[in-house]
Amino acid sequence: MTASGNDPFARFVARPARFEQDAADRDARLKLASAVCQAAQSEGCADLAGLIHRLTMAGLDPVDVPRLAGLMTLDAGSLDANALTSELTGDALTLIRKALENQLAISHFGQFSSRLANIFAYARDATSGHLADYIPELAKQDPDAFGMAACTIDGQQMAIGDAVTPFCQQSVIKPLLYAFALALNGENQVHRHVGREPSGRRFNELALDPDGRPHNPMINSGAIMCASMIRPHLPVAERSELLERFVSSAAGGAGTEIDQAVYESERATARRNLSLVKLMDEHDAFPEESAPDEALDLYFRACAIRMDCRHLAVIAGTLANGGVCPTTGHRVIDSRIVRNTLSLMLTCGMYDYSGEYAFSVGLPAKSGVSGGLMIVVPGVGGFSLWSPRLDRQGNPVRGIEVSKRLVEAFPFHIFAGVTRG
Repeated sequence: MTASGNDPFARFVARPARFEQDAADRDARLKLASAVCQAAQSEGCADLAGLIHRLTMAGLDPVDVPRLAGLMTLDAGSLDANALTSELTGDALTLIRKALENQLAISHFGQFSSRLANIFAYARDATSGHLADYIPELAKQDPDAFGMAACTIDGQQMAIGDAVTPFCQQSVIKPLLYAFALALNGENQVHRHVGREPSGRRFNELALDPDGRPHNPMINSGAIMCASMIRPHLPVAERSELLERFVSSAAGGAGTEIDQAVYESERATARRNLSLVKLMDEHDAFPEESAPDEALDLYFRACAIRMDCRHLAVIAGTLANGGVCPTTGHRVIDSRIVRNTLSLMLTCGMYDYSGEYAFSVGLPAKSGVSGGLMIVVPGVGGFSLWSPRLDRQGNPVRGIEVSKRLVEAFPFHIFAGVTRG
């Protein structure tokens, strides 16, 4: 009897090949697990507790790195290759081996964290700036709040200050709105309706490019246009849920929620954004199937998404890692979409300060008027912070200080390599 699509026994005929594949995979993982046990013993990690401690010191706390969660299910005691094989994927075992062999993105994570803490302490002294009071709810934020976090492409994490306090993302969400629109529609369709040039104007300026499009996705009009292309045939609430799930995946599965008070506050004070929608509608800028008023509503919901610095740093790490989430190991964003997103963050992500930021800091970044900032170091990791005091361009004052200190302390500037030697 041959196996066919109509043969009820076909699944049984195919099983031996599947078993062979599973056996080969298990053999490979067992070999890798044995190498992990050997490396752990040579590093003085005689038991599971010692291994977990070593990983935590390297910035890989299994509680915060889902792909290492299997370690927490193992019985305490000496390390056993068979037990590791049964609970961990090959990806997780490879990560552990890299940690034991000091091959992670940041090899001396304790020293790295100490230097970040020094940068944080320096930036805390910057107390100039003002709250974004044109959205009433944002004017209620604590002006002295300050949190910072980091996540490398291997999932190494640190957090300091108010890093566990959720805040609404505002414009920091715009790179993900753009990336999601690209994933759903493709590059040609998105850029038929959104340009990719710096505007040279305020983020909410009533202006379009010579082709009657928003200048880029990192300003209000461009982000609203991107929102219009996110499943326009669905109700707004469902579109918002899809976007939240995408954001959550990029953040390693972190829970997200809409800050209802901020959402309603922004809707109630939306004159400029309503004018932007009307301007774009008058120029037939929106895709035919989209409803401009619904696009604006989805944009407000996106801006009101709440996360803390730790989760935002994982998103930055996902972008730094070419679209693969560092904590789960899952691909969330296509690598070409990441390239496009980072390019526009570099040239347009910091409001009217984008050119100066690209010159002096040289990293893709996106700020928001709630005080959030996401910084991406391609191939290394991501940083995030929250500090509500803003400068006259709308960027967090402490965020600019942290950015400058980062590239002074580490060779992170995108062109740092050309100055060596």
